[in-house]
Amino acid sequence: MIELDIIAYLNNDDTLSTLLGSTVSDSKIYPSQMPHGATAPFIIYTTSSNGGLQENMNDITMSFNCVDDSYLVAKQIRDRISALLDVQDQAQWLISSASYKIFWSKLVGGTTFKEPELDNFHDVAVVDFQYIELTGRFIDVINKSITFPMFGSFVDEFTIFNGYRFPAAVTITAVEFHSNEAPTGADATLDILLDSVEQTRIATLTDGTRDERTNITDLAVTSAQDVGAIIKSIGSTNPGAGGTIVFHYK
Repeated sequence: MIELDIIAYLNNDDTLSTLLGSTVSDSKIYPSQMPHGATAPFIIYTTSSNGGLQENMNDITMSFNCVDDSYLVAKQIRDRISALLDVQDQAQWLISSASYKIFWSKLVGGTTFKEPELDNFHDVAVVDFQYIELTGRFIDVINKSITFPMFGSFVDEFTIFNGYRFPAAVTITAVEFHSNEAPTGADATLDILLDSVEQTRIATLTDGTRDERTNITDLAVTSAQDVGAIIKSIGSTNPGAGGTIVFHYK
């Protein structure tokens, strides 16, 4: 589950661990409810939604309830959660996962309250994540294509994604490059990665254009190879921003 990768990312943060008083045997971050005998401070996380967006994108919203006897400590923990997770498209390289690619992470809400019965303060952060699952479930087997999203401005030599594996051997024959904002001043280009090695199968988005398909020299890919894409050039005036990459295969 993607929640476990997000929690693992939080557990690896020394500042948050210090605020919580975490130990090797007790991270002080609990799913759904605190265990019997747990002492503050701690975090209780829940998943309030987990569903699909357009194309192959998924969305999950998680709530992080930061609890302590002290209002200040609860707020400090909540602020650290915000610093770690309210990172928008930076999530692409901050939150690692072998099974998912997280493209977006944003604080979307929260609340603060006191529980009179236990005399605890609660500071809640609500965070939305957008991601794809690195399996074959999102392949369009009818049109034989797969779509990957891009967020933010194009950056030269930036790896858009890496680590996708097809469920069976395929041959990639064409790449569609779509952007929300067209590159201007120069063409934007990308290359396919195979086991992190550039394949010189360049797809072009011509200066001033938002949608373009490039037929490439056939690229054979096995089910054991990691597939990715890397930006190779950007617009000189406006680099281009957002959109999707579509791989066509047979």
